[in-house]
Amino acid sequence: MNQILLNTQPQELKFPAELKINSQPSENIGSFKDTLKQFVDSVNGLQQQASSAQSSFLNGEITDVHQVMVAVEEANVAFELLMEIRNKLLEAYQQVQRMPI
Repeated sequence: MNQILLNTQPQELKFPAELKINSQPSENIGSFKDTLKQFVDSVNGLQQQASSAQSSFLNGEITDVHQVMVAVEEANVAFELLMEIRNKLLEAYQQVQRMPI
C-alpha cells in the first residue's frame, strides 16, 4: 500500500519587498463597458458552442458524451457567473439610488 506523506511544517509566506502602485490608469486597459461586453460575448460564444455540441451529438457526429457535457457545464457556469455579476450591479445601482443627497 502506498503511503501518503503530508508536509506538516509551517511554510513561510514571502511578499514582495516593494509594492508599486500606479495611480495613472494604463492605456491598454479598456473601459468597464468594454470589459463587460467582452465577457457577455464570451458567454454567448460558450452557449453557442454548447448548443452546437448538443446538436452534433444528436446527429451522431460526436460520440463522446463527456465532451458534450463539459461544453454544456462550462456554458452553464459562465452564464451563472454572468447572472451573479448582473445581480450585484443591480444591487449596487439600487443602493446608490437610495442614498440621500
